[in-house]
Amino acid sequence: MNEFVLTLSGWVTHYLTHSAVVLIALGAAGWLGDRLLRRVGPGARHRLWIAALLAGVVLPLVPAGWLSGMRHPDTGAAAGTVTVTYRMIAAAAERWTISPTLDVAIGAGYLLTVLFCLAQLLWRWRRTSAMARRSMAPMLNARAVRLLDEAARLAGIQVPTMRCSAEIHGPVVLGWLRPLLIVPEGFFDVKDEDIAAALAHECAHLARRDFAKNLLYEFAAVAVAYHPVRWMIRRKIAETRELVCDEMAAAASEGRAEYAASLLRLAKAMAAPASVSSHAIGVFDGDILEERIMRLTMDVPKMSRMQKITMTAVATCALLGGAWTAMAVPLDVTPQAAAQEKIYKIGGDVKPPVLIHSVDAEFSKKAKDAKFQGVAVVSCIVDTDGMPQHVRTKRKLGMGLDEKAIEAVQQYRFQPSTLHGKPVAVAITIEVNFRLY
Repeated sequence: MNEFVLTLSGWVTHYLTHSAVVLIALGAAGWLGDRLLRRVGPGARHRLWIAALLAGVVLPLVPAGWLSGMRHPDTGAAAGTVTVTYRMIAAAAERWTISPTLDVAIGAGYLLTVLFCLAQLLWRWRRTSAMARRSMAPMLNARAVRLLDEAARLAGIQVPTMRCSAEIHGPVVLGWLRPLLIVPEGFFDVKDEDIAAALAHECAHLARRDFAKNLLYEFAAVAVAYHPVRWMIRRKIAETRELVCDEMAAAASEGRAEYAASLLRLAKAMAAPASVSSHAIGVFDGDILEERIMRLTMDVPKMSRMQKITMTAVATCALLGGAWTAMAVPLDVTPQAAAQEKIYKIGGDVKPPVLIHSVDAEFSKKAKDAKFQGVAVVSCIVDTDGMPQHVRTKRKLGMGLDEKAIEAVQQYRFQPSTLHGKPVAVAITIEVNFRLY
C-alpha cells in the first residue's frame, strides 16, 4: 500500500484517537467550570466554552504524551499493522492492533465526514447569501428610524443597513465587513418597547461581531465533527452568546423585567419557525428562552470583584486541568512491523542485531534517594528497521527503575538482524545496569 497513504491515515487515526480523549476531558472540565461561573456571568461562561472548543481542535495535534515528557513514536514508520496505545506510563501500555486497510478506511471516513461538514457549511452560506439578496429595503417611517438609531447609539455601533424578508420570522444579523440587519414583514407593527428590545439584542450581536465569530467556530469545529462532545460545546457557545447579548440589551433597555416581558411578547408574535437554514444570528437562537427569562427576572446574588476573579481562576484551572490530563494520558497511534511477520530467535544463520545508538538510563528520584542499585532485564523485538518494539520488563527491579529502563531502551537504535543477508525481526533481552558511583 502506498507509503504516503499509510502515513496520512496513521496521522488521521492518531488525531481521531487523541481528540476522542481530549474532548471528553475538556467537556467534563468545561461543564464543571460552567457550573462554577453561573454567578459570575454569561460572559465568563461564553469564553470558557470557546476555549474548550478551540483546545479540543488544537491539542490533539500536539504529539502524544508531550506534556508527560514521553517520546512520541514515529508515525511514519513502516507498512504493517497499526498499534494503538493507551499510555498511563511508559511501562503500562494496553495495546491493540488494526490492519492497514482498516486504518486507511478510518482515515477515508474521517476525511469524507470533514468534507461533508464543509459542504454543509458552504450550502448554508449560499442559502444565507441568497436570502440576503432576495430581501428588500423596507419603507421606514420616522418612528422606525428613531428606534434603529437609538439602538445603534446605545450599542456603540454605526446604524446598520436594514432589509426586510418574508423568509424569516424574527430579526437576524449577518455580514462580515458590512453588517446587515434583516427583519420580518410586519416587524414594526408591534409595540415600541418590543421593537427596541429586539433591535437592542441584534445590535449587541453586531457590536460583538458574533456573525464572523460564529463562522470561525463552525469551521474550527469541523475537525472534530464526529465527536458528540463537540455538539454539546457548540450548543453551550450559542446559549451563552444569547445570554451575553441579553445582558447588553437589558442594560440598554428600560430594565431587565421590561426587556424580559418584551422577549415573551416577541416570542408569541414570532412563534413560527424559520423556513431557512442559515448562518444568520437571531434574537431567539439557542432555544433557551425559558432560561433567559428566568435569568432576567430572578434576583441574582451580587458577587464582589475578588469573588469573581477567584471563581474565574478556579474554572480556568479546571479547564487547564482537563487539558493537561488529556495530554498526559493520550491515545497514541504507532505503525509497527506487520503482525504476520515472523519473529526469529538469534542463532544459526540468524545474525544478532548490532547496537548503533544507546542512551544511559536515568535513575528515578526514589531510587537515587534510597541509593538503590541493580539490573533491570527488558525484552523487546528489534524490527527490520532496527527499531525496538513492544518493549517490556522481563525481570522487574522496582523503585521506578523499570520504567526508566524502558524509556532508555525505546531510544536504542540497531543495525537489524539478518538471515541470509535479509533483515529480519528478532526477539532479544537487554540488561540495563543501574549503578551509583
